[in-house]
Amino acid sequence: MIVLGISETHCATAAVLKDGAIVGCASEERFSRLKNDAGYPRRAVDALLHDLALAPRDIDRVVLAGARIPSYEWMNRVMRDETYMRRYYAVGLEVPRRGLTGRARKLGAKLGLLDPAPGKAPLTDAARRGHVTSHLRLADERVSFVDHHACHAAAAYFGSPFAGRPALVLTNDNSGDGLCATVSSARGVALSRHEATPSGPGSLGSFYTLVTLLLGMKPGEHEYKVMGLAPYAPALATRRAATALGAVFAMTEGRPSRFEWRRRGPLYRALLEATLGLRFDGIAGGAQQILEEALVRWARLARDRYGGERLGLGGGVFMNVKANMLIADESWLGDLFVFPSCGDESNAVGAAYLGYLDVCARAGVAPTPRAFGPAYLGPDVGAAAIEAVVKTRDLASRYRVSEPAVIEEKIADLLVSDGVVARCAGRMEFGARALGNRSILANPSDHRVADRINRMIKNRDFWMPFAPTVLREREADYLINPKGLASPYMMLAFQSNPKGRDEIVAALHPHDGTARAHILDEAWNPPYYRVIREFERRTGIGAVLNTSFNLHGEPLVCSAEDAVDTFERSGLQHLALGHWLISKK
Repeated sequence: MIVLGISETHCATAAVLKDGAIVGCASEERFSRLKNDAGYPRRAVDALLHDLALAPRDIDRVVLAGARIPSYEWMNRVMRDETYMRRYYAVGLEVPRRGLTGRARKLGAKLGLLDPAPGKAPLTDAARRGHVTSHLRLADERVSFVDHHACHAAAAYFGSPFAGRPALVLTNDNSGDGLCATVSSARGVALSRHEATPSGPGSLGSFYTLVTLLLGMKPGEHEYKVMGLAPYAPALATRRAATALGAVFAMTEGRPSRFEWRRRGPLYRALLEATLGLRFDGIAGGAQQILEEALVRWARLARDRYGGERLGLGGGVFMNVKANMLIADESWLGDLFVFPSCGDESNAVGAAYLGYLDVCARAGVAPTPRAFGPAYLGPDVGAAAIEAVVKTRDLASRYRVSEPAVIEEKIADLLVSDGVVARCAGRMEFGARALGNRSILANPSDHRVADRINRMIKNRDFWMPFAPTVLREREADYLINPKGLASPYMMLAFQSNPKGRDEIVAALHPHDGTARAHILDEAWNPPYYRVIREFERRTGIGAVLNTSFNLHGEPLVCSAEDAVDTFERSGLQHLALGHWLISKK
């Protein structure tokens, strides 16, 4: 049984489920090379079907995530058109203090008298279905739609290793189908929603996005930078900012709990006025504190009301690994699963799971959804493609090109001697986190490599931390993880211990010493595991610094061609491309 799940919103993604297991998943941005590309992910679908040797006629159901979405053009415009972005978010002190009520704005837009967001009109079901049927030549009845937050919840539970055992499931994001948060209980193949929080009054996602904009960063993309900046703020500056921001936005307990803007009118102006004169790092710290406290309090309320020692989390707000760390520390929590890259891209997976359950129910077949497992679900970078790039671009004339007998040993040698190596090998990982196959690796004990990567390769902001990949057997040497929580997708942060702050210092947050750790089991990626094991044999350190293989603002590399292009446009000295090694002279 084959089900194709599709998310069309920002970072459009396709996921292929076969007999209950996700066997392929990739985002359109990797192929279009446009960061957070929205729309029907035609290239991703084609690449997955080709890689999995499937034909469109093999697909039993296509499921589109979300009952209602804006036009593709609008979603891309609000991410890339700075002038339009400023208009949409009402940026500027010239914006009138008192705006129209929500009802008046909707009526004005309906009558054509007022349109603060031109082009945002929702796509019809027929238009969305038409993209699928015209591309894959499938009958209309094979295409269905599912609720946005149901997809987040389905990915968080069915993708978890809970194996059908009872769990509490929380979803939280900016907005989807009119909601920003849900609370559900799950058992077996059933998800029962208890609470649904409307996004109209506000959402944690919209709050954090506007703070991102307020700090001069890109909304919808650079929220992780606010999280990275927050620990640098002095405690007093954080407290002052949290108090000021709390007068504009707060959580209200109830059934459901709400995340509400406390002022009417232009929200950007309200935040700007509240924070005038405050330190920029303090604003980041205050926003992070508000988000952390709201999520922890909300999770406690949900557990008190509906029970559950296992917790599944989905939705873009849970990309905040520092908040996830605090939730993980809750005494009542026994096991935690945060779906990898849990923004809207994850809804392709949730849609595939939900479609699978529906197809099974209609066929009278008992469903057996399987955990998400290793995230290496994109196209493979094959030997033939690599050799073609090496030859057609005549790389040997400009670089040292070799085929080491054991490439993993050579990478380890270079990490010791030269510090930094890019690796592009095997199947591409899904989501925002590089997990070794499309990664830049470095010696984590050398604090100088962080500055080198930032200046010469990634062009990132100086305050942003890197992250480690740690061998499962060595996690206790570096990380404080008393509950033994799994972290195969870099969705949790951990406190480090003294040995960690010594041996993997370059892969920790420079200010608070936390680690957004990728804890690696050998069975999940044997070649990458061998790289770290070889590095350990040379240094005694069972970890490497791991950051995504891309230039700042660009998607992760996908193909051999992408890898070489990024290598040539950066300060990278070494590229391990499959079993080939390419080094600058």
